[in-house]
Amino acid sequence: MLRRFTSGRARTRLSVAAMAMTLAATVSGCGLLGGDDSGDSAAQSGSGSIEKTKVKVGVLPVVDVAPFYLAVEQGYFKEEGLDVEPVVMGSGPAAISGILNGDLDIAFTSYPAPLLAQSTKVADFKIVADALAAKPGHLVVVAPPNSALKKPADAPGKRIAITARNSMTDLAPMSVLKTEGVAYDQVQWVEMSFPNMITAMQNGEVDGAVTAEPWVTIAEKQLGATPVFDAASGPTAEIPMSGFVAVSGNGKFATTSPNTIAAFQRALGKAQAQATDRPKMEQMFVKYAKIDKETAQLVTISTYSTSLEANRIQRVANLMKEFGVIKGDLDVASMIPNAGTTGK
Repeated sequence: MLRRFTSGRARTRLSVAAMAMTLAATVSGCGLLGGDDSGDSAAQSGSGSIEKTKVKVGVLPVVDVAPFYLAVEQGYFKEEGLDVEPVVMGSGPAAISGILNGDLDIAFTSYPAPLLAQSTKVADFKIVADALAAKPGHLVVVAPPNSALKKPADAPGKRIAITARNSMTDLAPMSVLKTEGVAYDQVQWVEMSFPNMITAMQNGEVDGAVTAEPWVTIAEKQLGATPVFDAASGPTAEIPMSGFVAVSGNGKFATTSPNTIAAFQRALGKAQAQATDRPKMEQMFVKYAKIDKETAQLVTISTYSTSLEANRIQRVANLMKEFGVIKGDLDVASMIPNAGTTGK
């Protein structure tokens, strides 16, 4: 029932190191950064005119993109003169590769992958729009009822499932454990997909798991799993999780289409401002994330951003640097188009 949702969300959390290698291979193999991306660009003259009316956006069948689909269904993109085509991708890396090779104009992704790629100069990424930030209950370390993992201090030596190393599923809980003085480096992090975490906990293969909605709710329903601690708390409280990105450079969308990006921001921002309307969001969860109605009614809805602020996303880069994923400093402000203007 949740298989389609599972594969998209789980793969989004692939190792950012592997992602960087994939992107590097894609760029070097195809010579993409110097290509001509004329496509179906309208190239209209005049201040504020849209350069490209037809925009392909790579998305995943996950709860994070519910406002995007709301903007499509409510006609907000059309009001801005945009013909937005959602292209459902099988994974986050596939979506990023899509914008690199020109098959997509914009791609939805969790932040660690493009930030690492930017830091290693794989490509020049621009953050088009912020998607959502975790709120209490969205990213949670859970354990089955019979587990010895009951509190943060129990974590050292325990086997805790994550989707991938150097992703939000291990960086965020490590930050919380570090703040509480717990030896996070003694945790046995075990990589697997979200649905496999439930089976692994049930079979005693792991002591707990770092789950993101709707898997927090699913684990509670299916296993009677209980929260050990919230991974988005303390130093990671309300940390940005994901956004929409594009690639800048000679002939690339983020360089050639600033007015189109501004129009996209306005339309998406209008929809994300309605994310507090739970019935609307639940409809999008069921229709596009392919989760059942009962689960949709129970999941924690995170905070969908209506602005694009470099200092907020900088927290992710700083977290990655703290744990050695990024070497040196990465200035996220350089990744914001038009000096930080946002959709209204």
